[in-house]
Amino acid sequence: MIERPLVTVGGLVVAPDGEILLVRSEKWKNLYSLPGGKVEWGETREQAFIREVWEETGLKIHQLRFAIAQECVFSEEFWKKNHFVMNDFIADLHPSSSKNHVQLNDEAHDFLWIIPEKALRLPLHRQCRKLIEWYLDNECSGIIGISNHQVSCIIGVYPEERTIEQFLFFDVKLKLHLSKCSKTDAFEDAANYEHLAELCTELATSKKFHLLEALASAVLDGCLTKFPAVWASVKIRKPKAIKSASDAFVELERGKK
Repeated sequence: MIERPLVTVGGLVVAPDGEILLVRSEKWKNLYSLPGGKVEWGETREQAFIREVWEETGLKIHQLRFAIAQECVFSEEFWKKNHFVMNDFIADLHPSSSKNHVQLNDEAHDFLWIIPEKALRLPLHRQCRKLIEWYLDNECSGIIGISNHQVSCIIGVYPEERTIEQFLFFDVKLKLHLSKCSKTDAFEDAANYEHLAELCTELATSKKFHLLEALASAVLDGCLTKFPAVWASVKIRKPKAIKSASDAFVELERGKK
């Protein structure tokens, strides 16, 4: 008999609070993996994923969206030699199901709910890790920010600049994971724009920096420590810094280490 690749489905089940479901299986040498399995004859991939999640966890899912396809050819992480063509989905936990009602079948011996960022610190099999990284980069994140935030402060290196306040204008962007607030529509689940503006004002007025570069770097540090941001950028404009231009500016960006 000619051996052929197996068509499989799997993916992330996302709870309303943004946590995802991981299962632990001896088939994947006790690495954390995701619910899923083979597509049966006559099934669509979506039907197969819904069925597999139900059979393996007792959970209902909805709002499926296709994410990526992966090849898994003779992986050493799987318990036996096999070739899978994996179709990976993202799905939301159905309102009729609860995180507290997971019922595993014999496919797995343990499970946990965890935020995607923390999941990457766990022992995951390679394809599971790739899907979570894709989810964080493509579906779970977005940009928020403020523009033209005006602050009067001491800034500059010349003697007259150390005694007379000048206006600075801040444009700040944060890359955040927005899946939770976009689903709950709740203020407490979102980043606070007022706090972002207050951070810029406090640093500019209390530190009395000489250079825009140093102030911009301090704002970036504050953004990445005080907000759950994975990346931030800041542009600070100083009007009439030189006679031949409307303003001078510094623009910095940095990802969280």
